[in-house]
Amino acid sequence: MSKFVPAHFSAPESAALGGLFLLQGLGPQHADADFAAVRDSADHIRHVFGPDNGWPAAEMSFEDNLADLQRHAQEFEERRAFNYALLSAEGNDYLGCLYIKPIKSRLAVDARRERFQAQAFFWLRHPLPASSPDLDADTVLRQLQAWLARDWPFRPGAVAFPGRVQGWAEWAAMASGADVCGAAGN
Repeated sequence: MSKFVPAHFSAPESAALGGLFLLQGLGPQHADADFAAVRDSADHIRHVFGPDNGWPAAEMSFEDNLADLQRHAQEFEERRAFNYALLSAEGNDYLGCLYIKPIKSRLAVDARRERFQAQAFFWLRHPLPASSPDLDADTVLRQLQAWLARDWPFRPGAVAFPGRVQGWAEWAAMASGADVCGAAGN
């Protein structure tokens, strides 16, 4: 399996984006705030990883969530995926999460791997706190796309945002190499 990012690339541990929010490497240090945000926003974020994903489970415990955060920190350390907490510009409020991952598929040949070098997902707590009045999903998406294009080693347009830029039906069709609706990535 090829490496997800080049050996010379050091993924940022944190980043301030547009004066609107901060990214901070996701890990157990975020357990309390993450669990509260996930539980409060569960119905609004269940679609983030796919229409039938089901995360977070209704019965998810604090310990289950902590195990997820420990796994995410390990993935970051091993450079298999890069996961971030989204915080308010001042760092006081937990807004959600960002996940940057390789394209994974059960298919032996998946055209999305040729077209994209990574896939990114994010969710935002609902409702967002009053400390972030200028934020919405579209603003966050634009800021993340610019950051990934500027500071990451991926080709221009080679980071997919399934469910956001590419609709779920379009994303599924891309696996076979179909160019649904002239999709151009991000």
